[in-house]
Amino acid sequence: MRNHDQLINQLSASAQPVRRVWPTAWRVAGWIALALPCGALTSWAFHTRLTDWSQPGALVALAALLLSLVIAGSTLAAAFTLSIAGRKPVSLRWPLLMIGIWLALNLFNLTSETPPAGAARLGEGIHCYLFMLSASLPMMLMSVFTLQRTRSLYPARSLALSGCGSAFTASMLLSLCHDTHLHLIDFSMHLAAGITIVVLTVVAGRRWVQLGD
Repeated sequence: MRNHDQLINQLSASAQPVRRVWPTAWRVAGWIALALPCGALTSWAFHTRLTDWSQPGALVALAALLLSLVIAGSTLAAAFTLSIAGRKPVSLRWPLLMIGIWLALNLFNLTSETPPAGAARLGEGIHCYLFMLSASLPMMLMSVFTLQRTRSLYPARSLALSGCGSAFTASMLLSLCHDTHLHLIDFSMHLAAGITIVVLTVVAGRRWVQLGD
């Protein structure tokens, strides 16, 4: 095309205004504010009781619960920051340190008492596994939708971090209706649910988050 002015006018007419994304802190706060009630609703069928915070080990369980929320926020912040081109990635040193502390707290809170009926056959663990998956479903959709807005040069890493945020948010919700003490098989199913959530988030969302689609 020799008439460059006409081409410029055509491109200008079709261009859409660019909407700035919210600051990362606001995006994380908005995500958590929506995720908590949505996760509670989708996992409602698995709510059998509320946590009795007068049980032994309640302080350790409460510390793990609060740490889960902090880890969720930090990994989500890392995911949202990584998805914006030109931004310096958030260091994962502190999130990894907090995950290590969270793991130590839960291992410390394991009980050697005889598990309830069915727990040794994964009965109670399967219940927790399904709870975390059902609670995380809207969270995974919200993560993909939020990351799709900016896309990412590192879609798998961004989705894995956001999936980690969903997993720890679901774990926090589970702590509100779970015994303060944990059994080994039960806690193993918690970890398995978290890994499943991260994998599902990466597999389901990569097409929508990667650049070029």
